[in-house]
Amino acid sequence: MFDQASRLRKLASGQEPAFRKNMRTIAVASGKGGVGKTNLVVNLALALVDYNYRVVIMDGDVGLANVDIAFGITPRYNLRHLLFEEKKIEEILYPVEKGIMVLPGASGVSELANLSKEQLRNVLINLGRLEKIADILLIDTGAGIGNNVLSFIGAVDDVIIVVTPEPPSITDAYGLIKAFSQLSDANNINVVVNRVKNKKEALEVFNRLDYAVRRFLGLEPNLLGWVYDDPQVGRSVMQQKPLGLSNPQSQAYKCIQWIAGNVAGIYLEPPTESGGIRGFISNFLRL
Repeated sequence: MFDQASRLRKLASGQEPAFRKNMRTIAVASGKGGVGKTNLVVNLALALVDYNYRVVIMDGDVGLANVDIAFGITPRYNLRHLLFEEKKIEEILYPVEKGIMVLPGASGVSELANLSKEQLRNVLINLGRLEKIADILLIDTGAGIGNNVLSFIGAVDDVIIVVTPEPPSITDAYGLIKAFSQLSDANNINVVVNRVKNKKEALEVFNRLDYAVRRFLGLEPNLLGWVYDDPQVGRSVMQQKPLGLSNPQSQAYKCIQWIAGNVAGIYLEPPTESGGIRGFISNFLRL
C-alpha cells in the first residue's frame, strides 16, 4: 500500500533515500473493461510529473492497446518489436507531453493476447533497463483476469484496481482480486472508484468491495481515492488529448491530482464535488 508512515520511518532511518534509486512499478487494472482505466493511467502520469517524478507508461494491454489513442499518437514501433527482438526497448519508447515516455502496445495482434511465461519474463527483464530514465513505471494492464494481467500485477510493487458504481464492475473487481490472491500475497491492493457523483457514493462502492474482500479473502484493500463523473472526460477522449492537458481545472483531473499526491505520499484533502445546476439551485434557496 501507499503507506506514508512506513515511508517516513524508512527515510528517518536512512533505509530509503528521498529520491528512490529503484524504479517504482505500479500496475493499474480492472475486473471489466470500460471503467476508465486507461484515462486514469495517462492522467495520473501527467499529475505525477508535477510531483517531479519521471514517468514511463507501459501499455500492458499488449493485444488491444489504447494508450497511444489516448495521447493521439501513432508510434512506429511497439512491444511486438521488443518481443521478437527486432528493436531494443530504448528504440520503442515514444516521448509525449511533459517528458513522459510511452512504451506502446500493439492493437489487434492476437499473438500478443496471451504471452508465454518466457516472453513475459523477457519483457520484465527489459523493463529493468528503464531504471536509469524513470522513477515510476505505470503499467496499463488489460481488463479481466487473463494470464498477462495476472503476471503483470503479480510482479509490481503496487496494484491499483479501478472500479465504478455499477454492480458488474464491483463484482468483477472482486473476481480480479480473488484471482490475484491465489497467485500472490496480494497485500498491495489499492482501489480507485471512478465516475462517482460524490464522496458518499465513492465510500459506499469501496465499502461494498472492501467488505467482500475482507470477509472472503482475508485481505485489506486501501482506498487510494475517487474521481467524480465529469463530462469533460468524454470530451478529452474524443479529442484524443488527456484531461490533464485539455482541461486541467476540471473536477475529474483535480481528483486525479489528489490521487497522485497519495501515490507520492503527499496526503491532501480530496476535492469537493461540483453541485451542478441542482447544487446551484439548492444553495440559492438556502440564502
